[in-house]
Amino acid sequence: MSSCPAEVGIALRGVDFDLRVDIHSHQVFRSASIIKVPLLVTLYWLAEQGQLRWEERLPLRDADRTPGSGILRELQEGLQPTLYDLAVLMIVLSDNTATNMLIDRIGVEPVQQLARLLGFEHTTLQRKMYDFAAAEQGKENLCCAAEIADLLWQMARGEVRARDGSRLVSSTGCERMIHILREQFYRDQIPALLPAEAKVANKTGEISAHHHDAAIVWTPAGCYTLVVLTRGFEHRRQAAAFIADLSWTVYQAVCRRQEQDSS
Repeated sequence: MSSCPAEVGIALRGVDFDLRVDIHSHQVFRSASIIKVPLLVTLYWLAEQGQLRWEERLPLRDADRTPGSGILRELQEGLQPTLYDLAVLMIVLSDNTATNMLIDRIGVEPVQQLARLLGFEHTTLQRKMYDFAAAEQGKENLCCAAEIADLLWQMARGEVRARDGSRLVSSTGCERMIHILREQFYRDQIPALLPAEAKVANKTGEISAHHHDAAIVWTPAGCYTLVVLTRGFEHRRQAAAFIADLSWTVYQAVCRRQEQDSS
């Protein structure tokens, strides 16, 4: 880590075994598309409260089209995807148009409320994707590795609970969120070097020299969550290679640790 040319925040959590590693894990980064994970959890929380229906349809308008990743911006106006369709596109293709349509539907406050209930101090959604006017006003989407790793840890354990112990998302909701994350298209970082026996549910993010990946990883030795946030790599491929190498190192260490514990 001392020779790394970028700032890095790392959080590792054992899900079904005792392991916790934090390296600058509370350092705050621009979240980029990592913020879509708390947004997904918020949607499931609201759905389980009866505040939204996954079957609800939102019409695609020209005003919704957002640059960056995704496919919706290329489709014809008038298409009416369901909220579930939009959630899948937001995670699997990191679709910014889908994300902004969902934010328009529920607002930013429910995501902020969820973060407060979880006891998070740094994770915040303050603006839509590519909202440069809001960014100029100082509104930014932020996160830290520890909080995202803890959120994924809860998801992998089968329930998302508030700091006071009240349930926010059920086991069924967690299973469905994991199913979506498992379909992730962008897999050149945490999953890249792992063997086929490792199963990964992940969400990437990148914006202005920030390159991130956040994942739940299932291995023969057990399940863990790993979040790597970076800022300052000159090229994306350098960041991707760094995160992939780190992920492989973690995978090997977890497998060795479990072998030693069982011997």
